[in-house]
Amino acid sequence: MRFAAILDGTSGAAAQQARALGGFLREGLSGDLAGETLVFYQNGRDRARLVELAPTRAVRLIKTSARRSERIAEILEALACSEEIPLFLFAGGATGTELAARLACRTNGDVLTEALSVEVRPERLLCRKNVYSTHLVGRFELTAPPCCVTIDASWNDGPVPTPVEHDVLSDTDETGGPSTTPFEDLELVDLPSSGDLADSRFLVVAGYGAGSRQAVERIAKAARRMGAAFGVSRPVAMNAWAPMDRLIGVSGTRAAPELCIVVGASGAPALYWGIEKAAFIAAIDTDEHAPIVRNADVAVVDDGVAVIEELAEIIAAKRETD
Repeated sequence: MRFAAILDGTSGAAAQQARALGGFLREGLSGDLAGETLVFYQNGRDRARLVELAPTRAVRLIKTSARRSERIAEILEALACSEEIPLFLFAGGATGTELAARLACRTNGDVLTEALSVEVRPERLLCRKNVYSTHLVGRFELTAPPCCVTIDASWNDGPVPTPVEHDVLSDTDETGGPSTTPFEDLELVDLPSSGDLADSRFLVVAGYGAGSRQAVERIAKAARRMGAAFGVSRPVAMNAWAPMDRLIGVSGTRAAPELCIVVGASGAPALYWGIEKAAFIAAIDTDEHAPIVRNADVAVVDDGVAVIEELAEIIAAKRETD
């Protein structure tokens, strides 16, 4: 059976993905197999590093212009249909789960998350995964290709893989696809916000993961451009990166906005208490395993400052044209 391991080099967790996939291919995947790694990258300067991370000898490079799961899913769908790849393997976590689910939905294939092992048999896959809060191990059979499988997070802690001599089969530029302009149909909804955090309808919260006072100030400026109130987590306030009256959480304000964007905060219980009544929570964080990513309605795994500033630019430009 032919398989493709997916390495999303447009995210900040490519090294961890490669390590997990490498361990799984060595010890968790069995059967008559021939595989390759599909490496998605955005910048040419990352190309060589990402090829070195690939867990298989055969590598195909795919350049994309936007860090968006929807665009990557479109490319994978085209490959699944044109080349009839029956098995796609994704690293565990939010990014891999989203890609696997999107691809399976687009192709009417089977999907399984958090696989401990996959055994290839004629016309089917036998997969094992933890169930009932890891008290039991369940066996699942996948029969509808393409089978889209994410591997269990336990594979993230495996040994550093042995270096592989790579053979780059192709390097395709997919930066001009139909979805590279992600906000063509963006509709702006006016959510006027007072300066009072408790009464805000649109709230941006900066966390310690922003990295510096300057970064927090950039997030605050982006929030103002979008017409949002601005709050911070306790570590940000305690480091004097923002005034204490901006504190969100148990030690500060409990807000209930219609939209809350959390940038660079892990989502500790003390902070989450302050925003859990929000109608919709969007998280931007480089750590796809952070609690806020699991608790948010939608998450972007990327540099928070860059994403929030880009979002502010898009909204400002949209308002100018409307």
